[in-house]
Amino acid sequence: MKKHVGGEYMNKSYKYDNCNFCGGRVSERRVQKACWWGEKLLAIVDNVPAGVCEQCGEKYYRAVILRQVENLIRNRKKLNKISVPLAEFVTR
Repeated sequence: MKKHVGGEYMNKSYKYDNCNFCGGRVSERRVQKACWWGEKLLAIVDNVPAGVCEQCGEKYYRAVILRQVENLIRNRKKLNKISVPLAEFVTR
C-alpha cells in the first residue's frame, strides 16, 4: 500500500535494518516533535514517519521523508511559530 506524502510516494511497509547502536528491531512509526536545526533556524516538525528502534529508541529517517521536511522548512511562511526558552549549560 502506498501513501502520498507531499508529491512523493512512501511505501508504508518499508523494511528497516536492525538498529546500528543496539541491534534492536526497527519499525515504522510517527515521531512527535522531531527537531531539525541549521545555521539560522531550528524547526520542530510533528507527526514525521521514521524507523524507531524498539529497544533504545534511535530514530532513522528515510531520504524521501527528509526531503519533505526540508521542503516544509524552506516554505516556512506556512509554519506555526512557538517560543521556546534557551538555556546555556555552564560548568563550574
